[in-house]
Amino acid sequence: MTNLLNEVAATLLKREKQKEKYTAKLKLANRQKDEIISAISHEFKNPIAIISGYSETILNDEELPQTMKEKFLQKIYSNSNKMSQIIDRLRLTIKLEEGNHEGIYKKCSLKKLTEELISDLNTKYKNREIFIEGKDTILNIDETLFTIALGNLIENALKYSEDKVIVKINEHNIQVKDEGIGISADEIKKITNKFYRVSKNDWNNSLGLGLFIVQSILSLHKFTLEIKSDAQIGSTFIVNFKASLN
Repeated sequence: MTNLLNEVAATLLKREKQKEKYTAKLKLANRQKDEIISAISHEFKNPIAIISGYSETILNDEELPQTMKEKFLQKIYSNSNKMSQIIDRLRLTIKLEEGNHEGIYKKCSLKKLTEELISDLNTKYKNREIFIEGKDTILNIDETLFTIALGNLIENALKYSEDKVIVKINEHNIQVKDEGIGISADEIKKITNKFYRVSKNDWNNSLGLGLFIVQSILSLHKFTLEIKSDAQIGSTFIVNFKASLN
């Protein structure tokens, strides 16, 4: 009888522990869901407010000059594009995380790819200087995905520094170096996590997806990301690919 009671007690205790684990997992999942919704809401809030404000002005002000109307319509157009890009980033994140993206790999000139990327960014970031240093390297990569990853790194450097940005290429890696505000050591450990946003407002990893996508793309290529940074001096993002050259 005593043995039976002990067995029943052990079974009940086991079930209770399983219930506690399930409850903890459920709470964590709900918290993560709330964080995701909060991050997405925050990202959409500003462009929606801009579109709504300019649309209301155009609709209500019949005497609005044509030049002002065109300016407001351009703002509406650019912010609608911004929301579309946010959705695209979310979709790409899901594909990469679920392993549903099949890469199309081919040999590419890293210098040529970087030059084309910089040419596009110069249109958006006028009067900014981006320099390429080093010798060309041929990589076997998914050109579209790698361009997204490298573009994220260079654009971050442009956003968070006011001085020149240097892209260094060699047979072992490609480095994106800025002279911006830098990132603390504690933050460096976390910024490639999905939906993680750096705590200070002066370094905003938009939606917390940018570097997560970079990391995911590099992992597909079996490349690694190394981050070096000093506060108020600058940051260097290094994509190491030595082991994957062939």
